[in-house]
Amino acid sequence: MAVVLKGTQSTIVTWEAEVTGTQGDAIVLSQELVEDSFGGTFPHTVELVAERPLLPAPGDADPDDPSSWGTPGHDYHYTRLPAANENGWNTSPVTVTFYPGDYDVMELTPSEGGAKSLTEADPSWTRAADTAGIDLNAQARNRDTGAVSVQKAGKVKIDTSAPRIGDGGALAYTLTDVPSDPSKATSGIWRLHRTDSSGTVASGSRSSVFREFDLTDGDGKATQAVGKLPNGYYRAEDAAGNLSDVLKVGDTEPPGVDRPADSVLDPSDPGAAAPVGPELGPGADPVPDPTVTEDGEGLKHAVIEESVSEMIDPASPPFGGLLEKSEATAMMDYRYASASTAAPTTQTDELLGADGSPIASFDTKVPGECLIRRVITDSQGNTTTILLHYRTTRDSCPVVRPLEPADPADPGGPQAPGEPLEPTGPVAVRPNGTQSVEVACDVTEAVTHGTMGADGAEALLRRHFALSDVDGGDGVTLTVQSMKNAAGNAVSAIDLSRAADYLITYLVRDADGNTTTVRLTYHLISSRVPGVVVTPDPGTDPNPQPGDDPLNPRPRPIDPATPPRVDPDGTQHADINDEMRVKVQPGKSLSPADARSLMERRYAFTPEGGGAMTEVALHLNDAQGRAVDAFDLSRPGSWRITYKVADANGNTVTVHLRYLVVSDAPTVNVKPGDGTGDGGNPGGTPTPLPPASSTVDPETGLTHSVVNDHVVVGTHSEPATPAVMEALFAERYQLASALADGKLTAGPMRLTDEGGTAVDAIDRSQPGMWHAEQLITDSAGNTTLIHLIYEVQRGGAGGSVSSSGDGGSADNGSSGAGNNANGKVKPSEWVSRLHQLPQTGGPFGTCPLHMMFVLLMLLASAYALMRLRQEKDARERSPYETA
Repeated sequence: MAVVLKGTQSTIVTWEAEVTGTQGDAIVLSQELVEDSFGGTFPHTVELVAERPLLPAPGDADPDDPSSWGTPGHDYHYTRLPAANENGWNTSPVTVTFYPGDYDVMELTPSEGGAKSLTEADPSWTRAADTAGIDLNAQARNRDTGAVSVQKAGKVKIDTSAPRIGDGGALAYTLTDVPSDPSKATSGIWRLHRTDSSGTVASGSRSSVFREFDLTDGDGKATQAVGKLPNGYYRAEDAAGNLSDVLKVGDTEPPGVDRPADSVLDPSDPGAAAPVGPELGPGADPVPDPTVTEDGEGLKHAVIEESVSEMIDPASPPFGGLLEKSEATAMMDYRYASASTAAPTTQTDELLGADGSPIASFDTKVPGECLIRRVITDSQGNTTTILLHYRTTRDSCPVVRPLEPADPADPGGPQAPGEPLEPTGPVAVRPNGTQSVEVACDVTEAVTHGTMGADGAEALLRRHFALSDVDGGDGVTLTVQSMKNAAGNAVSAIDLSRAADYLITYLVRDADGNTTTVRLTYHLISSRVPGVVVTPDPGTDPNPQPGDDPLNPRPRPIDPATPPRVDPDGTQHADINDEMRVKVQPGKSLSPADARSLMERRYAFTPEGGGAMTEVALHLNDAQGRAVDAFDLSRPGSWRITYKVADANGNTVTVHLRYLVVSDAPTVNVKPGDGTGDGGNPGGTPTPLPPASSTVDPETGLTHSVVNDHVVVGTHSEPATPAVMEALFAERYQLASALADGKLTAGPMRLTDEGGTAVDAIDRSQPGMWHAEQLITDSAGNTTLIHLIYEVQRGGAGGSVSSSGDGGSADNGSSGAGNNANGKVKPSEWVSRLHQLPQTGGPFGTCPLHMMFVLLMLLASAYALMRLRQEKDARERSPYETA
């Protein structure tokens, strides 16, 4: 119907319609406005009567939770439960339930049986009996409003009987879904599942389907032949989803393996097989028993593992130096023969490296290992795998063993070498016959202060690993080849104060030139060990800090001797090395209680995050590490206190305190008026010779000092022997011990020239510089070395003295050129001395000057004889023994 609109006047068009005979479908009215001038159109549609749906419960609704479906009678109007499977079948009775709301009645019309009106009073219809299929139509209405829904059509198919797997004889199995009760429906064979021993098949799962058969309109054939089945567990499923009982098929064993008959014959037998690899022959070990397992599908799998090795002959290595895959197969054929009841079988061989990766060939010229894997599979899928580990042996490279706790329950206790690190590759042989190999390892430590150069890197490796030659000897050298940061850049030193990763490469070489390259990945991580502050007791610090008052030392932090160790559990452990010195205290000792008090007073610990520290251990040991009950403070000695504490997280600090009991070395003074002609100290007080150096041996607590002295003498015809110099030392020096017993022992005199070469005597006939040394030792072992520079100058009055002189001084002008060790003239020297005096005639001429000198010489000689007698008496007793 067309309506023409003209002009600008408003026109109202009213449509009136009567709707009759609706079946719940939507009723719509459409119109279109057409504009003549430009041909424009404007369509418009109005829905007069909306569709009235008949809604089932949601398809994904949880049948156990109806509250999740929505509002009954509005969000859904009926349910059909249980839902049909993908083939349209059910395995149990089907019930249709009506829910009044939008409608108050639903008409249900099955193709079998009468129609039924479902109402609030009688809302359900059920089909319990098996059926190959009945049609089902439904429509709902509201009797008060006259509203009618759309129509719904469906089908119900029910099969409640399970299929069966029948033994079809030696050659076949048959699947059947024909029920023994003719009243039951047949949905038909759909699938044959291969399952595990439980027979579990997930609903709708295809993962276990061994075979699947075609369906027509959701129906399968009543029977299906499947032939002979391999080992496994099976269940048949019909189109409705019913499952048969589990059938186990498992009579077939994996392929068997034995030694080939011709491989175990005597090599002289004409029928004996030529050896390939290690020879078998008569009496060869049988093939090892297999380990048989059954997989999830019921297939059987056997594994046979065997290891063989051959020693490398450099002149004729196995397989000519290279084992190819074809030769590996020939070796397997020589060693193994297989048979199976499920023929035919297939066989695959693989040549693998020690890590299991495929390789093209194996180098038999160097020690190493490869794996030859043969898999024999029968027609069903049962397998036998032979794993032959083939090794070539001859390794002379140095061994690197990680240091591990001797007692695993005590990670911080004594360590012992563990198993050697495995090479990361085969052993290489150099042209000179020496061998080389590479190993890799990791070390994790916590940051500390300072840097680590090559020496520290060497100490790092030795701290964590034991190095030896192949026979366990320690005759190896260690060289740090390179240190690189995480970016691969070379560094000369590692910053121990920053967390980072480094690669350190070492070379370990034995006496024969065999080498092991160690590639150590060094991880530095953040430190969590407690800090340590030390406050030395007054006068006990061997290394006072600059500006520190020895009598009132200030507290100072002390760093770990090495970066803290990090254990596998993440705890960190630091070692602190410290030293203190105390003077000898006669009759005193240090007990464990005294040691604990000392450690608690001397050290303060600052754990991360605060909290208390717990004492773990306190040990007292001597210098050799032997446990002691107390320290003897009455004599010099070296002792050890080990004090270990832990924070609440298990991080520990172990303080290793070297406790040195010390005394002064023997003192040396130049005597006053010592008879050498210089008079010593004119005031009569001995002149001390201060030590030029003084050290304390940390392993013994003994003090060793050196004092220097210098004398200048004139030339003399007689040499100064060790005996002469010993007499000089005895006359010149006053010695004293710091110990109560006062005992001192003088060592032998040692004479050297200016270049340091030992001489038997000092040549005083011409100018020169000489050295005389004597070691003075007290009863404990403290020593002082007296080092005298003995300078010989030409001229009667030209001698001078630096510290003192032999026979003269710069002040008295006397010659000293002919004096003995005590500065006196020997009788045999009189005439020679006279000829050296300035004169104008013979020795007994008329010149009064001559006679005066002769008289003076006679008087001097008489005095010298008296002094020599006194000296002789004095030398008969030790000049170093004191009362």
